[in-house]
Amino acid sequence: MKKDAGVQAIIAYKLFKAVAELLLGVAASYLVLRGAEAGAAELAQFILEHFARHWALTAATLIVKGGTSSHVKAIAVLAYGDAVLSAVEGIALRAQKWWAPWLVVIATGSLLPWELWELMWRPTWIRFVLFILNVAVVAYLLRAVAREHKQLQRVDAQPERP
Repeated sequence: MKKDAGVQAIIAYKLFKAVAELLLGVAASYLVLRGAEAGAAELAQFILEHFARHWALTAATLIVKGGTSSHVKAIAVLAYGDAVLSAVEGIALRAQKWWAPWLVVIATGSLLPWELWELMWRPTWIRFVLFILNVAVVAYLLRAVAREHKQLQRVDAQPERP
């Protein structure tokens, strides 16, 4: 598969996502080692002291409620796992492995029903943007793979010249 602008954008997205999730995993691991509940309380207090918007109170409340040790451990494990998957997807696409588009389509597409469910029951702009972005990635790669498959069929259908 050629690395056109769309594939380059998907590679950048996947690698950026991998780094962001790695950082989230490191932060969650730090909170677990330090004491998740105490760390969550400190983070919530920092947000409340430095931001005077409505979202700050909402964020602080969510951090305190979700800042239990078991939740933070789950966040760390999931963040590390998705960071590895996103990095493999981005690196495989960059290396132009034949299976890379299929890996991205399967991994990203398999989560679309869950994302749609979350979007329907707890709609936010972030969820909406991420859902649309992931649908676009899947559709673009499926179209690119189909286009490449047609080109290969045309090449295979041409008779060899002596």
